[in-house]
Amino acid sequence: MNKITPRMLRDLDATLPTGAECYLCDTVQKALASYRKNVVFFQTKYESKIFLPKEEAIAKLTLELGRGLKDFLRKDIRQKVA
Repeated sequence: MNKITPRMLRDLDATLPTGAECYLCDTVQKALASYRKNVVFFQTKYESKIFLPKEEAIAKLTLELGRGLKDFLRKDIRQKVA
């Protein structure tokens, strides 16, 4: 996996569909959570307990996730999004 840079976290935060955080690998989930704590944001966007079903998440991730950020997904999801 690539090194997670602040720019990548910013891009991931901007393009990751709400509710798809659970499909990121553990390291990136932690980094994104830490990034979000350090950024002013609307709490409801990130603290809602919305989780996208796997098939819906795959469809949205395929369309919405920024270029190069698909490497941060869990391996099983990354294979389906590719």
